[in-house]
Amino acid sequence: MPVKVKAGAAGSLRSLHQFMAAYGGPLAVRFDINPPSVQQVRQIVVTPDGRKEVSYRLLSLPLYLAQYCGGMVRGLAD
Repeated sequence: MPVKVKAGAAGSLRSLHQFMAAYGGPLAVRFDINPPSVQQVRQIVVTPDGRKEVSYRLLSLPLYLAQYCGGMVRGLAD
């Protein structure tokens, strides 16, 4: 499962979108300073093979909840 750690509150997540376009998967995790959330991401990504739409759920957690990540991911997989 891909995990992205961001120092600030905002970011484009371009590398995460590229990873999801290349390897797929239903879920990714981002740690940052924002409140916890789950969102559906749909993004067009330019790959070496052309444009590709990626779609996945993004679990966003503040850094202080990192220890609970495994349980939250299992809960979303159910």
